[in-house]
Amino acid sequence: VVAYEALMRPQLPTLRSPLTVMQLASEMGRMYDIEKLTLFRACECYEELKAAGKLDADALIFVNSIASVSLSHSATLPKLVGEITEEEEMNERELERKRDFLGSPGAFALDDYGSGYSNGNSLLTVAPKYVKVDIAIIRGIDTDADKQQFLKTLIDYARPRGIYVLAEGVETLSELRKVLEMGVDLLQGYCLARPATEPVAIDEKAAEVIAEVERQKAEREEARP
Repeated sequence: VVAYEALMRPQLPTLRSPLTVMQLASEMGRMYDIEKLTLFRACECYEELKAAGKLDADALIFVNSIASVSLSHSATLPKLVGEITEEEEMNERELERKRDFLGSPGAFALDDYGSGYSNGNSLLTVAPKYVKVDIAIIRGIDTDADKQQFLKTLIDYARPRGIYVLAEGVETLSELRKVLEMGVDLLQGYCLARPATEPVAIDEKAAEVIAEVERQKAEREEARP
């Protein structure tokens, strides 16, 4: 496990949807508060689970971050990776402040890439360390040549620039095998493990496919003259 993703899950009986929370916060001018609560509570949960020995202590934590908001605190959170989407207008000044706040490596992940609002321009603006390919591209990629070409183009761009490509929304073993064979660096999705209050082990069948593809790659490398 390279990282865990913290998800917002409101507990109020009349307020259950993260989308509703974000809409209300935007209407009330409270997006700063949402950013602060999200980032710091996610890190608190991470530390609590790590102290209890329930997650890999070397793993990072990915948390959705609001592109147009940066916190004024001077503390840095080196284990934290801020996931950025373009649901709001990109603000380069705020992004740089956010990058400083997150600390070294102060990494960004560009979320939902290929979903319609994340595009080549956002890739250049955010300058992410991770690009998370949207589930809309990954779903059925094992039988869709156009989606395969999209992913190949992204990998060809990312690899020489030290950007990690993450396939999100991997739900079948066939999708898992295909994206691995194509060269993605990281994986996320129900095929590996479902969201849970406490992290669970990677699915055994998924782990077998990962090991098999890695073994085949190693054999091909050894066979090269």
